[in-house]
Amino acid sequence: MDNTSLMDTLVTSLDSPEIKQGEKAKFWRFLERKNWTVYFEVFAWSGEKYVMEFNCDGYISEPILGRFVQPDSYQCTSNAWPCGNKTFGNWFKWQEQNLFICWPADRGGIKHHPDWGAQKYWNKTNNPLHQYLEFIRQCLNIRANGYQPKSQSNLVA
Repeated sequence: MDNTSLMDTLVTSLDSPEIKQGEKAKFWRFLERKNWTVYFEVFAWSGEKYVMEFNCDGYISEPILGRFVQPDSYQCTSNAWPCGNKTFGNWFKWQEQNLFICWPADRGGIKHHPDWGAQKYWNKTNNPLHQYLEFIRQCLNIRANGYQPKSQSNLVA
């Protein structure tokens, strides 16, 4: 696909019933799109909210790069990331020198686990953006996944 077709696919994904349904259910809220970068506010069971930046260049043909960013500046800092116990820490790397999401549909995860790339996990759906948002929703809202509000003190370092 050429870049115009890929951008059309991204715009269609943003306007999809799945994304709209998640917004209506208050799982996430679309903030804005800046070319290939999309911003969403995502909500945790605790009531805390986080801003996610999704770098979607190469959408569909390449995995998305997801990062948590500061709501006011869109800067990726460790303070912008959710934290949790060891289970949560298997997916989310919130240490300042190691900020990435360790998941087979994330470009950062694949960088750390190159063998995941061959799976093309992000192609298991026609809407990789929704797939990613749903993954984040489950991690932040299913308590067994280990997310803990920042106010709790037994976080993995």
